[in-house]
Amino acid sequence: MDIYLKQKLTEVYKSYGFTLAKSYETDEVLVFTLKTGYFDNADIVPTNQKSNSDQAFKEFSDSGFACTIRPYMSPLQAEQQLFNGFFSVESVLARLSNDYHRFTNAIVSVFSSEAKYEYINAPYLINGRMGMQSPADEVISRIEIKKPTLFLIEAAAGFGKTCAAYELVNKLTKKGGVLPLFSELARNRQAVIFRHILLDEIDHTFPMLSSRLVQNEMRNGRVITILDGFDELLRKNEDGSEFENHEPMLETIGEFLTGNAKIVLTTRRTILFEGDAFHNWVDKHTDDFDLIRIKISEPRVADWLPESRLSALSDTGLKVEHIANPVLLSYLRCISDDKFSEVASKPHELVERYFEFMLDRETIRQDLRISQARQQRILKSIAEDMMNFGYTSESRDYIVDQIARDNSRLIEDAIASYPPGQRPTKDEVANKLASHALLDRNIREPDKIGFVNEFVFGHFVAQVITKDREWISDDLRFIEPAVISYQPRSFQAKEKLWHSLESSLEFLSASDKVDFSAKLLGSVTFDLKNDEAQGIDFTDIQIGAGKIDSFQFNECVFRRCSFDLRNLSNVTFLNCKYYDCSILESNAGGPIHELGGTGDDAIIEMLTKSTIATAISITPDRQQLIERAVLERFWPVGRDTVTHKHRPIKGICAGLGEFKNGEVLDTITVLKRKDILRVPHQSSFVEINFEKILEIRDILGRTGSVNGN
Repeated sequence: MDIYLKQKLTEVYKSYGFTLAKSYETDEVLVFTLKTGYFDNADIVPTNQKSNSDQAFKEFSDSGFACTIRPYMSPLQAEQQLFNGFFSVESVLARLSNDYHRFTNAIVSVFSSEAKYEYINAPYLINGRMGMQSPADEVISRIEIKKPTLFLIEAAAGFGKTCAAYELVNKLTKKGGVLPLFSELARNRQAVIFRHILLDEIDHTFPMLSSRLVQNEMRNGRVITILDGFDELLRKNEDGSEFENHEPMLETIGEFLTGNAKIVLTTRRTILFEGDAFHNWVDKHTDDFDLIRIKISEPRVADWLPESRLSALSDTGLKVEHIANPVLLSYLRCISDDKFSEVASKPHELVERYFEFMLDRETIRQDLRISQARQQRILKSIAEDMMNFGYTSESRDYIVDQIARDNSRLIEDAIASYPPGQRPTKDEVANKLASHALLDRNIREPDKIGFVNEFVFGHFVAQVITKDREWISDDLRFIEPAVISYQPRSFQAKEKLWHSLESSLEFLSASDKVDFSAKLLGSVTFDLKNDEAQGIDFTDIQIGAGKIDSFQFNECVFRRCSFDLRNLSNVTFLNCKYYDCSILESNAGGPIHELGGTGDDAIIEMLTKSTIATAISITPDRQQLIERAVLERFWPVGRDTVTHKHRPIKGICAGLGEFKNGEVLDTITVLKRKDILRVPHQSSFVEINFEKILEIRDILGRTGSVNGN
């Protein structure tokens, strides 16, 4: 018997809980046994195509084992067969495929019985560069790479994260060879430690298998982990303390990123993935796993609507880019031609027409004899309960009880409108309302109910906020959907929401406040000082309408924006993009630093000239000190080797408090011009050029090795 083959087969079967019960050397047969409850199972495995399994089969059958004679297989084939059997691959893939079709059908069926779902690819960046495929295809193309990989798919609320996750799951089920472990993390709020949540999701998805076995196949790359809504885990829990420290959360993810593991996280843009701690963690594990960051932008209206409908809307004078919301675009794409003509005749009433359409449809679909206005009041009461008690989905029983309790008079009036012999009970009406098209039944947990999407949720949240001026919260789960829902509305409506949010905005980050001001007011008129904005998409905004001092814009996009540099001083634009922008006044109020910008070269050049014109001169001695401080971020004091090949620019600036941020950024630019630092695959990073190691040693006064990570 081949000793190597015997050893490898034994390792494979042991990984699935089997025991090598007997080896028939003459017959060249191995017997592996597994006890599951009352049943004793035996796999009879030949190690040669001419092996004789008769004796092994008889002996173990006579001993009470349920025996299966396997064909001659390589260890890899045996492992794949065990995986298919234990994980019930065919049935799981069929269930995931059904989940996908139910999910997509639920999106379009509310508009028309003839509407067909189609995934519309929005513009996206992959590691800072424009993507050319789709987020799902980007992941698929890297599945076979023999290195663990962490994929981050980031987007604003309501802009396609869950659709992208389902699209990936669907493509993986068709591809075969791997099994998606797909979970919507927003649904699990019981555990308070990320590791426990992940293990709970494993047990929920594969209840008959040991967690150890599933984790092993995750590391082997056969189980692709897709965790949708990762940002939900970062918010505060009920007692007000942080969910958990970021570092343990990252380290837990890192523990699974071994072997050939692939983990996909969909998330809103969050500080966890922007801070220096995250970049340091990634930098530390550069050789351990790859990081692929996919950032989904707003959808292009032209990709959603046929030319005829796009032209009809444009002819009315509507700025079509203002309706770049997937919910409204799905509505405009899927409704009938007659209904579209009706909507296009009054484009300023688009949002109202959408809700009228959905609410009117419910009265027919469910024989729901409740007016549109009263349906809105009932749905608003659900949103208000969510806001008061801090949840976004709850059990069906709870939602039915809340509807009946808080809307008793409305339900009684509805019951009275039915003919005497056909009147439903109060519970029956409440159950109908809990099945409303604007509410969501989770496919994986049908007992859980929330709103169907962020846009609809935000509509009713905003109604509560604008009515209750005393409502104050820093919970972005409610504020962000309200802002997104009001973006396509009139300026008066958006301004009203802004004033209603003013007290809450004081508790939010400067980045969120700037973002919401740009979305609702179309301007940022308040002063910005000693802070930063991260990943904001500015369109038709004047930058510098208010004073901006000691402020940094990180990875922001400026479309058709104008810059009044007179009001800018010590302002940094790091890895930003500029399209069709202009400069109103080129004489800056103080130093401006532009690094890693792309797009409109003329704007970048003018910002760079402004830096040169206003920068405070640095003495040679101070310049040398700053260069040393920057390079020590790569080669720390007391270390014999270069410990970091590349570092994030933002991370280099952090912690160098003795030097001004602008001085550090200017020095990075100087070191890049000297070719001591270079730009790697991501423009937000710089890396050491080891060909210049002698110059680096001279600046640092070192004599150590050059070998680093």
